[in-house]
Amino acid sequence: MENKNFKIDSSLLLIVTMLLVIGVVMVYSASSFKALQAYHDSHHFFKNHFFRVLAGLILMLVVAHINYRFWLNISPLLLLVSFCMLVYLLLSPSVPVIRGSRRWLPMGPVMFQASDFARLALVLFLSLSLGVSNFVRPKSIRSFAFHLGIIGFIVVPILLQPDAGTAVLITFIALTVLFIAGERLWYLFVLACGALPVLALILLKNPYQWARIIKFIDALKGERVHWQVGQSLIAFGNGSLFGQGLGSGQQKYDFLPDPFTDFIFAIVGEELGLIGTTIVLALITILIWNCFKLGQNAPDFQGKILGAGVALNIGIYALTNMGVVLGLLPTTGIPMPFLSYGGSALMVNMFFIGILMNIAEQSRMRSQWRPVRSHSNRRRVSVRHA
Repeated sequence: MENKNFKIDSSLLLIVTMLLVIGVVMVYSASSFKALQAYHDSHHFFKNHFFRVLAGLILMLVVAHINYRFWLNISPLLLLVSFCMLVYLLLSPSVPVIRGSRRWLPMGPVMFQASDFARLALVLFLSLSLGVSNFVRPKSIRSFAFHLGIIGFIVVPILLQPDAGTAVLITFIALTVLFIAGERLWYLFVLACGALPVLALILLKNPYQWARIIKFIDALKGERVHWQVGQSLIAFGNGSLFGQGLGSGQQKYDFLPDPFTDFIFAIVGEELGLIGTTIVLALITILIWNCFKLGQNAPDFQGKILGAGVALNIGIYALTNMGVVLGLLPTTGIPMPFLSYGGSALMVNMFFIGILMNIAEQSRMRSQWRPVRSHSNRRRVSVRHA
């Protein structure tokens, strides 16, 4: 089916654009001080982020014009490439160690987080494979074991970086996709029970990750609060209902680490107040609902699973980021979708949105094609009787 009269889903484009605009504005506000300190240019991070947003929009539009089944068909290759990238991170001596982890892959002048590409490839592959197995061997233990092995194929190298936060989120997203596709719930329950001791062992072997868990538990008991979380909560408190005003926040001045990356939502709360955070939360909620809705209307089962996978990727990452900055979850380096400064996470999310736009277009063209065909058939029948 050719896309001769391709139409972009206007509601999806509007929501994503609004989030991107808010992100660009808040990145500039939150990063100008640190950019001036580090690069003697208050616009340094803003310019980088702005051009990445433009590149992301172009990528989204390009992907939107490509049949989503193409990405499903090449997903085994993408999954293999992502695995090779993750292994390269672990074995290559040229990979920089940043904050005790080997997450970033140098690609010329930019740094790319391989785990972001891996979650994209994993969702695509699961959508392809589950779409087939759902009709061939539905809810079989063999199907579940196979997909569990594929998930481990990606998650284990991420755990070894070490990046437990990202590994847990990718695993949760993948298992939820399995559940949505029809895998038996008790399979997932047994798996969760077996995975908890393994996760605890991994955390014990990485002291700084275990320390984060201990600090989080202490904070819940009211004994002490992690510095980043404490400053984040102060930012929300300063913001109150209407906020301090755009650009007038104080926590970005060497109080709150990473104010324009992982903790940008706290700067939104300080400068735009409860009203600003509510607007962001509403936009993300509407976006997630649209993702599920467009996926549900997909022409085939694989498209339905893929739409759900896109919604889960955006929703779980957003909820995790909000939970961290509000002190409801242990601190981990998870960005806020479409708002946080960065490149790889933004590009992957824009890629996801492009795929979803193509699913919406394929659904629209299919719905238009059916009535025309039936109408022409009725006309031919009436002429014959005449």
